[in-house]
Amino acid sequence: MLLVGSYQGRLVNVNKVFERNISVLKDNQLREKLINYEYITKPILTTTNGYNVQYNGIYLHSEENPLAESQQICQNSLNENKSIHIIYGLGLGYLLQLMAKYSNSTIILYEPNLDILYNSLTLVDFSQELLKDNVYIFNNLDNLLKFLSLNTRQNTTVDILALPSYRELYKEVFDEEIKKIELAYGSVLLDYGYKKKRLYDSTVKMLENIPILLTETPVNKFENIYSGKTAVVVSAGPTLGENIETLKKYQDKAVIFTVGTALKTLVENNIKPDFLCMIESFDCTKQVKNIDLSDINLIVEPYTNRNIHSLDVKNVLLHLSSNMPSSQYFADIVDLSTEGYLAQGTVSYMALNTAVKMGFSKIILVGQDLAYINGQCYSKDSAYDGLSCKFNSELNKYEIVPNDLIKYADAICSYLTQEERVAAAKRRLAILNSSLYMVKSIDGSILPTEAGYASFISHFVSYAKNLTDIKLINTSLKGAKLDGFEDLSLEDAIKDEKIINKLDLDIGYDYNIKSVLDSIKLSKQNLESILEITNECGKLASRLNMDYKRKPILDKDNLLKIRKLIEEYTKLNDNNRKDNLIFKYTTAEEEMNLNDTLSSIKKYDDKTTPVAISSLKQYYDILNKRIPNIIEVLSDVINKVGE
Repeated sequence: MLLVGSYQGRLVNVNKVFERNISVLKDNQLREKLINYEYITKPILTTTNGYNVQYNGIYLHSEENPLAESQQICQNSLNENKSIHIIYGLGLGYLLQLMAKYSNSTIILYEPNLDILYNSLTLVDFSQELLKDNVYIFNNLDNLLKFLSLNTRQNTTVDILALPSYRELYKEVFDEEIKKIELAYGSVLLDYGYKKKRLYDSTVKMLENIPILLTETPVNKFENIYSGKTAVVVSAGPTLGENIETLKKYQDKAVIFTVGTALKTLVENNIKPDFLCMIESFDCTKQVKNIDLSDINLIVEPYTNRNIHSLDVKNVLLHLSSNMPSSQYFADIVDLSTEGYLAQGTVSYMALNTAVKMGFSKIILVGQDLAYINGQCYSKDSAYDGLSCKFNSELNKYEIVPNDLIKYADAICSYLTQEERVAAAKRRLAILNSSLYMVKSIDGSILPTEAGYASFISHFVSYAKNLTDIKLINTSLKGAKLDGFEDLSLEDAIKDEKIINKLDLDIGYDYNIKSVLDSIKLSKQNLESILEITNECGKLASRLNMDYKRKPILDKDNLLKIRKLIEEYTKLNDNNRKDNLIFKYTTAEEEMNLNDTLSSIKKYDDKTTPVAISSLKQYYDILNKRIPNIIEVLSDVINKVGE
């Protein structure tokens, strides 16, 4: 028997140990791999100063004290209820057994090497640990990332633990894989942030926009119209300025898509883009103020701010992203496919996606740096060119600062008072500085960027993997590395292309207005039915709240009332229900907040009960104010569309 301190790493009959371990593995694919596995390089078990393993000449645990090393790592780790502990590397499992004993949080063991994993599963009995609901083992990083995405919540903290030996053993990929894990976690948090802070707003904007959306032409109509041609997607990164003269010289050899923040730079250099892409739900028309747009096609999302939809442009095209709930809702009521249409929260990604759907066989990115280069955040003359990223030696970190705070405030906001604009600018800067991140550049150096851009890198890379028939080129030779894109200068990427005859788009699309009205009326009826339920629950929650404050006794009657309120909340938010999507989208933040509260309560007592009652009351109070507002918006849409 192998005793790991007081933790049983039971070394008995090898076959029996292995059988017990794999019988409780939660990953069936990994089980099949291991059953049929044969060593490539067999690890060497040693017994100097405790049990250890040597692999490719490297000891996986401390040679002085293997157990003490893992104990120290365990003591320094987070141990909150909402933590996810990711252990990079199994070794002989000291750290896994310690974490499984002391933490009730989710524990993910990632061992990329099957030699080591197979060897340890034959030597050490982990069946007690693996039987726990909170312990998982992965050998495939993609599977781990998928699991992480599904199990991360808005208040989850991810704690990555690793033995020092694994950094040395996998020095070629260790940092890169850790970054992928961090980005996957960050992407989930961004998604939660979107759902909490933007989903309500984007849904309301989409609903209010329906009358004007029905006058716009979906991008679907123009799939593959530029088959075999070359497109340039222009963003406002620092290297845009370096490519301006080349783009100006060869602009007739490509169809040009630009984001709003880069338009000013292009126009001031006599470059005329064919498509302007803007997806923001807030009013950012200041980006294109005083620019003649009459010969430019505008591409928007259903939730894009009404003032952007109303810009005086040549044509307005509607991009319907399948991964943006409000866009998917509109696509459903007008019976349009969203397959392959994506936005991923960034307008440059939407521009790239549109170019793909229009059939371009070669797509060139310009100014897509996704990092801050030489202290510059955006290209010269772009909407936000007044921001710099500088190293603060006193704080020993990078920070983003405006060269002129008033000018920056005016650039991001075209309304409110100057005082309010400055306050909004300061909040934006605080968010940017709280999320600074370091990424690998094309030349291998490390660059600062914001967490949002860092997650966009993974989005671009993932998207590129599926575009095997399209030549993708990134001309930002100083920015973040985008795997799947060839790194070329703009000159080399475009000089040999032929001049493209730009097409006049056949604008117009016949929507089934009656069907649209029927769908909106159904949504309104569903909300009216839901309102009846939430009104009753609101009354019950208010009475319960008052009664419990007056007489704080946890009796059967109070528990039944709490159960009733939770049951109705659960029914309303049932993911299998497709008839109440507007409700789910416009109350997502409230649902997430209440879910976090309820999921943290393991037992109802004199401390947790008033928290639950108060949270339930707050939930139903907000719904009973919000739902009537949405019903009013739908009524207005029905009247306008029906005219």
